[in-house]
Amino acid sequence: MTLLDAPPPKPPRKIGRYILMVLAVVVLGSIAYIVFRNFSEERAISHFLTALERGNYQEAYRLWQPSATYTFGDFLHDWGENGDYGKIRNFKILGSQSKGQDTVIVIVSINGQQPPAALVVDRRTKGIAFSPF
Repeated sequence: MTLLDAPPPKPPRKIGRYILMVLAVVVLGSIAYIVFRNFSEERAISHFLTALERGNYQEAYRLWQPSATYTFGDFLHDWGENGDYGKIRNFKILGSQSKGQDTVIVIVSINGQQPPAALVVDRRTKGIAFSPF
């Protein structure tokens, strides 16, 4: 057998590279899920508080999606300029936590007041309410 008759070398195995790529995708996907799973509920709170900040109380009341017993007057008593937080000047969403399949609690600092407010968002309707938790 001469040098020219030798079998070609076997290509290096690339399975290790594929396993590493799959593992990286799974880890990055898990991190993205944890970070962004409540994004739309946090955005609903942001739209609500922005409407209040602009003084658009009718829009904020619509976003609240109140029950029939919670009138616009009740809403203004809670969220109007003479409400618990006064005129909304600024807010910051501090975080969120899922409670079951249909509920997300969003923690938000309003006008820098302590303790921060906890508002509940329904995942399906994006309706907002005060948190009982």
